[in-house]
Amino acid sequence: MTVKKSPPGTLVARALLVISLIVWPIFAVAGQSVTQGVPLRNQNPFLQIFGLPPFQAANLATDGETKYDLIFDLVSHADDGENMFEEVVVDGESYFLTLSLRRGVTRNLELGIDVPLVGHAGGFLDNAIESWHDLLGLSNGKRDGTRNELGFRYSGNGDDLYELDSSTFGIGDIQLTAAVPLRRPSENSDLALAVRSSIKLPTGDADELRGSGTTDFSTGLYASDKRTLWQRDLDLSGFAGVLLLGEGEVLTDIQRSTVPYGGIAAAWWMTERFAITTQIYAQGEYFDSDLDELGGSSLQLAVGFDYRLQRNGLSLLFSIVEDAAPNKTTTPDFGVHFSIRRSGGK
Repeated sequence: MTVKKSPPGTLVARALLVISLIVWPIFAVAGQSVTQGVPLRNQNPFLQIFGLPPFQAANLATDGETKYDLIFDLVSHADDGENMFEEVVVDGESYFLTLSLRRGVTRNLELGIDVPLVGHAGGFLDNAIESWHDLLGLSNGKRDGTRNELGFRYSGNGDDLYELDSSTFGIGDIQLTAAVPLRRPSENSDLALAVRSSIKLPTGDADELRGSGTTDFSTGLYASDKRTLWQRDLDLSGFAGVLLLGEGEVLTDIQRSTVPYGGIAAAWWMTERFAITTQIYAQGEYFDSDLDELGGSSLQLAVGFDYRLQRNGLSLLFSIVEDAAPNKTTTPDFGVHFSIRRSGGK
């Protein structure tokens, strides 16, 4: 199958430029240790099979310390597009339950693993999401089809190249991670710099969109620091990197080999235990398709809170996740994120 190659997305290029302009001033500011960001990924069913790392900060687990995240994401899809040569439908819900571990094995090395369970189904949230979008004045333009049904399909040049219309649940692709510090926080500065890398293993079923059927590799530069806003702590993080894709088993003929990614996050601590969080995660195109719903770049916005329990090292994170550029990117229409984080254990 031959599909016309899309030019690099201007949307993600602009987003990464903004990210770089925001990350750079972080390097000159002082403040205490910062939060780790909400561990989100792009959960578009055709993209989440690849090895995009979750949103992370530059602060690593110290020698002998273990950090645990138990993460649940519920994502609703309502998108479709077509032209003379292609057609794509992304309709349904996806569920992700992930156990994430990070361990400081030496002073200069953090290792980790992310083990996901992935499910796709027709779901139950379509009516509630339409009401939510109406309340906020957001578009429901793609939510005019049959409600609460599953249909992930792509065809090109008249050939049906992928279809999933039956519910599925099982293990996804496991990621192994490693990180090394470039700069640590000190008494005079809370600036942290680190390089994070990951390898995604083909442990999930590609036929059921729980994996890509191949190994991917990612690496990126991460920065974190602290400022003060209205006499309260403001944590800032930013990163940029590249994802190298192996030759997968899903839409192989139009899959790209490299995807740039980057993100920025802020957490404003209204009290010592409660913060309002916001972050943006952008990625380039994964597929050579003229349909924005499959071949477009991605711009994901998350807004929520981080609540530290009195028990040492335990936090609760919650976010509402939206497509920051509706109908122009491959970002899912709506998502809910919840995670429990534990750090400090030896």
